[in-house]
Amino acid sequence: MKRVIFALALAGLTPAGAQVLPGSPAPGAPATTNSTSNNNYNVVPGTAADRQTDTQTALGNMPMGDPGSENVAFNGKLWNVTNNRLMRSRFETYLTTPEANGPEDQAYRDIMAQIMELLAPTHKQAPDPVTKVQARGPEVMKAFALLPEAGAARIDGGLCNAVANSIWDVWTAQKRVNERKLANNAMMDRRKQLEWNAEMGMNSTPLAKGSGPASKNGQQQTNNQQAQTTSATVGRTSGYIKGIAEIEARTKLNETAMGLSEISTKIQFQALIIQMFMQRRFEHAVIACRFYPNLFRDGESILQLDKGSDVQKLLSSSFGVPPTVSMIDGLSLEAIRSVDESLVSFENLVARRDVDSAGNRLLEAYGIGEYLPRVRRLPMTEKAKVLDFVRKKNKLLSFLEMKDYASAETVVTELRSASDDFEYAKPLAAIQTAKTMSNLHVNNANTAMGNKDAKTVEAEMKAAAEIWPTNPRVTQLSENMMQSTDVKSKALMEFDRLISQRNNRQIFENKAQFIAAVDGDLVRTQQLEKVLNDMGRLELIVGGAKEMAASSPPAAWEKVEKESKLYPDDPVLSKLRADLGVKASEFVTAIENARQQEEKQQIGSSLSWYLRAKRMHPMSEMARDGIKRLVEVVKNGDQPPPTNTDPTSALNN
Repeated sequence: MKRVIFALALAGLTPAGAQVLPGSPAPGAPATTNSTSNNNYNVVPGTAADRQTDTQTALGNMPMGDPGSENVAFNGKLWNVTNNRLMRSRFETYLTTPEANGPEDQAYRDIMAQIMELLAPTHKQAPDPVTKVQARGPEVMKAFALLPEAGAARIDGGLCNAVANSIWDVWTAQKRVNERKLANNAMMDRRKQLEWNAEMGMNSTPLAKGSGPASKNGQQQTNNQQAQTTSATVGRTSGYIKGIAEIEARTKLNETAMGLSEISTKIQFQALIIQMFMQRRFEHAVIACRFYPNLFRDGESILQLDKGSDVQKLLSSSFGVPPTVSMIDGLSLEAIRSVDESLVSFENLVARRDVDSAGNRLLEAYGIGEYLPRVRRLPMTEKAKVLDFVRKKNKLLSFLEMKDYASAETVVTELRSASDDFEYAKPLAAIQTAKTMSNLHVNNANTAMGNKDAKTVEAEMKAAAEIWPTNPRVTQLSENMMQSTDVKSKALMEFDRLISQRNNRQIFENKAQFIAAVDGDLVRTQQLEKVLNDMGRLELIVGGAKEMAASSPPAAWEKVEKESKLYPDDPVLSKLRADLGVKASEFVTAIENARQQEEKQQIGSSLSWYLRAKRMHPMSEMARDGIKRLVEVVKNGDQPPPTNTDPTSALNN
């Protein structure tokens, strides 16, 4: 179980790419729908307090997996191993990648197998040419020589070169240690020589002494000679003592450097082993573990991990003993064996048409040993059998995440027909529960709408949409509500638009709608009344002009022409004016020519055209007024009288 837990923790999970599905379809739905499920379609079980357990236990922030629920605790959250975007995308990429079974890949696998064989304790070496005895044991130098060749392969990514560089660093450090040992030995020989010299110097005495009774002057001379001898002896031995002290300091410094060098190189190589293991490069981890006892022959294989670190806590608490290099070696071999068994199970399940379980076994093998040869060399024909199923399964997770239960139900049906062992009951139950709860809220909203309880309608509609946003009944009810509540506002907006465009004709045609819409709005009511009054008068004029056109088109045109100045934008009046202009074309031409000549102050020509128009239509007000104006001009000495530009005054006259 510990191996599985750790393998799950290394399955490529990152918080940035992880996701979990909603805990339940909506508030109010039964908690058991999703909270007790252990499959990929439901939320990670546990309360908010449970999701902090990894920071409260001895494991600190180290990922901790639970094989029973396929969840990993990391940084205070629970992540489902198979239900996260990163894992799903990488697994689909693997399924669509051709198998690594080319000549280059095969050569690389052969080299890796040869390296592991050369480092195995049971490796049979070549027989001795003299004794003909075949020894057993690793051949480190031959294995080391193959590392650069393996590191040159594309699939290796240069990891074998990293192992070779680390081994070379160890050898270089050990060489420096040996050099310091030789230096210490030489300094110890020199120290012994200095100690003998100092001892001989301290034991030296004067060669001759005075005899007979010493006089006062003789005694003084003797004392002076002895003092000089003692001073010379001390001066001679102090140099020896100083040299011994310097040698002692240098020896201790070298011994300290040798100890630190051995510890640092050992820690660096152990860090490389842990790195390979954490990266799930189990073959490289095994190779590094087997190099280790041949590099460090002190028999100490306990990993030098920081006390209280995540890795130290994980390995120590999982196995109850200090983590060692042999432990990493065994875990790596166990991971390789587990991947092989998962792939054998995968092939058997595919043959039984248990595609769902086969996909899970392949995903487990990929998550544990993504870079192992058995995983990389799986034939594309075998992977293609689960590719479509995995894609539909990922699509189902996306639909459930987005609460698109109609599409999710369709995918569940497809998955059920594609695999005999697909557990459709749990996702289907969650889908049906969500749809039922959403429809129940829609029914409550319909009831509240009948009772004109707007607050309840809004609350029920919100609850229904939160459970199932794409519920067609929610959409239909929302459209009905919009139609019933927005008719008045739309009518008012349309009325304001038509007023700004001076489109009185359309307002008049849709007057029933606008009368109901402007009810209670004083300003718009006054605007509508004015439009209706004006259009009522215009309709009377248009009707009279149409009747008059049968007997006198010029009279009808003249009547419409006067009104067109007041309602230039009315399409009905404009069309009638054009039609009558065609029927009374001669009269219209005469009036227009008379106006043009009058503007040019061609009094005679203008008067003749007005007289001609009057002969065509004796009752023409336009011709009469034009003749009257021109006569006044002639009387005033050809000075035109002031004109009144207000068309309403002409109508009043």
